[in-house]
Amino acid sequence: MTVLSPFILWFLTAISIPVIIHFLSRLRIKKVDFSTVRFIKTLERSTMRKTKIRQLILMLLRIGVIAAFVFMMARPVTEGFMPGWIAAELDSRLVLVIDNSASMNVKTDTGTFLERSISGASSIIGYFGEQTTVDIVQTCPPEILYTGRINDPIIPVVLESILPSVNNDNIWSVVDSVITRDRIYEPIRECIIFSDFQHRPDTSFNKNNNTRSKWHYYFINPGEVQDNLSIDNVEIINRIKIPNQLLKLRSRVKNSGRIYSPNTPLELFFNDHRVGQVISDFEPGSKREFIFQAYPGIQGILKGKVQLPNDDFEQDNIWYISLPILENIRCLLLGSSQEDITILKMVFSAIDPDGEFLKIEAQVQPSLNRLFLDDQDVVVIHNPIEVTESGVEAINNYLRNGGGIIWFSGEMDMERVHPDLFDRIGFPKPEEVVRAGDGFFNVSLPEVIPEILSNLNVRSIDKEIPEFFQYVRHTPSSKHNVHLRLNNGDPYLIEFTKGSGYVFYLTSLLDLNWSDLPVRGILVPLMYKLLILAGTDEVNTSPVIVGAPKWISLDQDILRNQWEVETPSGKKELIVPDFNREGIMFYRTTELGTYNVFLDDELYTSFSTQLHPDEALYNKITEDDLNKNFTDEDHKWMNLDSDFKQDFMELRQGKSLWRTFLLLACIFLLAETLLGRPILQQLKKEDGIE
Repeated sequence: MTVLSPFILWFLTAISIPVIIHFLSRLRIKKVDFSTVRFIKTLERSTMRKTKIRQLILMLLRIGVIAAFVFMMARPVTEGFMPGWIAAELDSRLVLVIDNSASMNVKTDTGTFLERSISGASSIIGYFGEQTTVDIVQTCPPEILYTGRINDPIIPVVLESILPSVNNDNIWSVVDSVITRDRIYEPIRECIIFSDFQHRPDTSFNKNNNTRSKWHYYFINPGEVQDNLSIDNVEIINRIKIPNQLLKLRSRVKNSGRIYSPNTPLELFFNDHRVGQVISDFEPGSKREFIFQAYPGIQGILKGKVQLPNDDFEQDNIWYISLPILENIRCLLLGSSQEDITILKMVFSAIDPDGEFLKIEAQVQPSLNRLFLDDQDVVVIHNPIEVTESGVEAINNYLRNGGGIIWFSGEMDMERVHPDLFDRIGFPKPEEVVRAGDGFFNVSLPEVIPEILSNLNVRSIDKEIPEFFQYVRHTPSSKHNVHLRLNNGDPYLIEFTKGSGYVFYLTSLLDLNWSDLPVRGILVPLMYKLLILAGTDEVNTSPVIVGAPKWISLDQDILRNQWEVETPSGKKELIVPDFNREGIMFYRTTELGTYNVFLDDELYTSFSTQLHPDEALYNKITEDDLNKNFTDEDHKWMNLDSDFKQDFMELRQGKSLWRTFLLLACIFLLAETLLGRPILQQLKKEDGIE
């Protein structure tokens, strides 16, 4: 316990008054006449002893009354996290962080988490002394909104200006950047964070431990979500996307709330038309998967969504998708021999056995000379021996117009290859054929599976990695994206762009003398994915995390046309393409939903935004998680409830005890009054004796 007005304790000297009165009363002699002395012994054993005990108790009660009143006036408090009298007498710095990320949009009976946090922050400003300098910080986007004295009347206005967002927060990075500034010199430093704390501090935060230890932290949890079903993921599981073939979607739903949700509909929409629905029950903490099947029915861009009913957190109730729906892909196979063509046909027949999706044309052409590629969506080139100047020109024009090439490199005769293939278009230059001898090379998979191998529907990708007996060594440039490397570090699968076209370049052949890839289960799904990426606008329609930039690749011929991007809320914005990179980089993806890209008022493509995984409510950390990064001496955890204002004051300054001492004083005074009152019967006895 401590007191906020310690000078009042000098009045405790007043407790000597009852003591003095007690001893003075013992010096006073009262004469009593007795007719006989035979009662004196009895009086000494009973009445006199009771009188002495009574007087001693009265003295103690009077001391208690005085002491209780003095302590009450001295403003006693329990020991707080940051005693108010210390903070009031010294310069202090307060960092007030308000998390306004997507997860703070959870609704409660008294407003959203964000609204409750702003209200709670406003209510405790008055507890800080006038010598306090405050920084008000928001997390999305990270920004210090105000720096100044705590008593500035504009502070409530600044707090109310913090708007909700659907972006993700990196709250620990924000806090770290604010508290480690050089211009903070105040000896008292406090940081109050209003957040639902979706993830623990990372290692970079712990690196500033010396600076962090000088601060006192308050972690304010705005509440817990009660009613929430979330769409955890929507995955397109079929490989071919054409109008007359069923599109299959796997949807995963999780109940991250605390209540049972019966008879809940999950709906699938294509272009605002409902094409599927399931109804299910969800226990708290349960997760369920559902498969939707529906025909796209159109060519072009399919805009869809999977939707749940509204609940306490609406941002995870809809999963938006945009898909390019093709009627077919026109594919030209070019091989240096009939054996090459046979292998390629076998692979692509496995992708589309009925020939409804792939329109295949094959030619044996070891010399890439006169090429007619304008009518093709994808060109697969296997083991070219020669590339003439006219062949390079045809390839260049084809790529600039948005074509796609899948190239298998073999023993190319460099004397018969025009240098523009490398210098002008940017193909990687072959150096030498590397042979494994009696051994083999394989693909070295990193810890994070590369995107090119993701979602291939391969049961065990580790067991499907091919062995390479020989390959062509290449040295990639900075413009080449190496997706896969061999275990000796040399590239195997390289991707690069030219204009609006994509090239997937493989450094080994589909030949059993070169590798066993032709007999591996990974070949067909890998080739299918390369085929789709090379031949469609799947890159343009791929989703991005909300807040992340989106790149739209454009054909050179249409760069100078008028381009507009329409947001999910219906706002349109004119966009100037990047003429050097031949595309559009759109940065303002601040809404959840589907963005439409228009070319001269006609829909060109669309893409969707998704909630960041860190904003999923089931990722929320607890007080125990924070205890691993903070000590009991430098942080406190609080829940934002109806008594938050009083609870915060008592946590920070200690709990006020003056009411307790007032009650004790009243009890002592009442006891003293009752015990010290004259006893009528005793008075009559004394009068009779006299």
